[in-house]
Amino acid sequence: MEKRYLFQRFIGAGLELLTTGALAVFYTEMQNTGRGFEPNPLFWKTFIIIHMAFLIVVPLFANGRTLAMLLTNLTVTSNSGKKPNCIQILIRALVGFGPVVLTGGFWYIVSLITSLMDSKGRGWGEIVSYTTIKQRNPR
Repeated sequence: MEKRYLFQRFIGAGLELLTTGALAVFYTEMQNTGRGFEPNPLFWKTFIIIHMAFLIVVPLFANGRTLAMLLTNLTVTSNSGKKPNCIQILIRALVGFGPVVLTGGFWYIVSLITSLMDSKGRGWGEIVSYTTIKQRNPR
């Protein structure tokens, strides 16, 4: 059985969500909508746009690696062992994170269960995009 790197992935995803949230809070505060602490739809729109940009733009320039992977020394490869192509990056972002947005975050639980059941530790996004996450410089 291959190593799954679930702890590194969990920490990386948390840092990525915190970074996205901080940027969304900053942008929302700059817009000064006057809503105060009431639910602000501008925050959630901004959060989703920034997070999707992190999942699409950063991997296009970092050989498929997201911000979380850069922080936790993980890399993503195609199942054939090559770096992922643009289509795989888009599928991983849109089909991997899209259901999370549509289900209000519940899909993260589905992806966690999927990664625990898969022998390589691949989550929903990796399975549908035919990619695998590995440590960048194994010791």
